[in-house]
Amino acid sequence: MRNRAKRNKKGKMKFNWFQITQESRSKWEEICPPNEFRVISGSAMPSLSAILPPKLTNKFHSVVIAGSPVAGGTVYYMANGNRIDASGSAIDQMPFGIAFVGQNASGSACLIQHGDYENRTTYPPADFWTQIRQSGIYNYYPLQELPEKPAGKLSELKVKSQLNAFEILRTQIEPLIENDADSTES
Repeated sequence: MRNRAKRNKKGKMKFNWFQITQESRSKWEEICPPNEFRVISGSAMPSLSAILPPKLTNKFHSVVIAGSPVAGGTVYYMANGNRIDASGSAIDQMPFGIAFVGQNASGSACLIQHGDYENRTTYPPADFWTQIRQSGIYNYYPLQELPEKPAGKLSELKVKSQLNAFEILRTQIEPLIENDADSTES
């Protein structure tokens, strides 16, 4: 793990890095084509095991997947999990990012913990947890930081916290791609 963060204002935001060698762009595209977003929740959550470890997704209420293509055939992907923290009476976003240059993974993927961007944590009303558990809809409750639609074009993703998470991930991963391009040109 490496920490490339310069944003850590309060000493909280943590960047976990993972070496990625066998990741498949086609698996990500099957779930979410480039230039689009998808909200995965409820009974569809097991489908994420093709791209994310169940040990991580088992903690999530839902996940927003977004793919953003850029010049040169690179596509950045974000899987932003909404983790329910009942002990803290909150719902936290936990973004994971990866980039593909052509069909190949960039070599590293990044998981942000304790992000410092606006609306990363949502605090439901005091009676939320009791009512949700008693109702049986725990995994289907609509969160305010999710898009209104379950899928759409990336340009339709208007939830600021989702866009902020994606931008932080992109700015962390982008230098790796630039460094790799520089070293192959030398």
